[in-house]
Amino acid sequence: MVNYAACIYPIGRNFRIKREIYLETMKQIIIIVFLYTKLFGQNYSISVFGFHACDVIQTISSSDKIEFRTQNRGLFDIIWPANNYYEATFNKRDFSLKNWSKKINQGDYKKTSSAVIDTSGTIEYNNKNKIKLSNPVFNIFTMLAMVQSYDKDLLDTKWFQYEHEGQFGKARFLWSDSSNVWDGHDSILTDHYRLDIVITDSSQSINTRDYFMNNIANDDSIKELWVSRKNKRRIIAASIKMKYFYIKAQMVRNKEV
Repeated sequence: MVNYAACIYPIGRNFRIKREIYLETMKQIIIIVFLYTKLFGQNYSISVFGFHACDVIQTISSSDKIEFRTQNRGLFDIIWPANNYYEATFNKRDFSLKNWSKKINQGDYKKTSSAVIDTSGTIEYNNKNKIKLSNPVFNIFTMLAMVQSYDKDLLDTKWFQYEHEGQFGKARFLWSDSSNVWDGHDSILTDHYRLDIVITDSSQSINTRDYFMNNIANDDSIKELWVSRKNKRRIIAASIKMKYFYIKAQMVRNKEV
């Protein structure tokens, strides 16, 4: 029988990795989960350092709604348990945000939050925080939906108005090259993008202890995606590089609907 603890603890001894480092690693894993999950009803298993770290279920119940469910597994679930749910509804015409919500279960922290954009272009969080927008506006979930639907010629270098839990700025996909990436079954020709998120106004930020949302817009992170060029387009792989971490996730295709 494989002793998983014996496999991972030498890493801790050699580099003196403490519990805080594991937590920081898990933050990056959660970010990657959303960067590479595809849109067409899919189950995923995320492996980090060769260990099963997280299961992801992503579904699209209609042509304008995406949902993400994540559940940490194995040793990672013991160190930093997380079971989160996100959903977003967008305009079918241009992928601009209509509403979104989340349910966060991270260790002892539990939080539910929702936001709706009304006809006047005001976004209201949790039926109390109202913020005037300049429509159309996008968030991380509608951006990920869009990159899996549009050709690179419609995306490359174009800035989109971006909303991030009361913070505002702009986001874009910057095309780098075309390359082949393994999707779990075959080598797939992909478009390679860098995702840039620039926050310019945080004065009305809605603060929650959501590691994914708190870190995805980090100015110090470099976020990259590899998106298949053929229909159905999907994100095959993603990576994020921060000050002390570089993690690359490869899609493991378990089930396709």
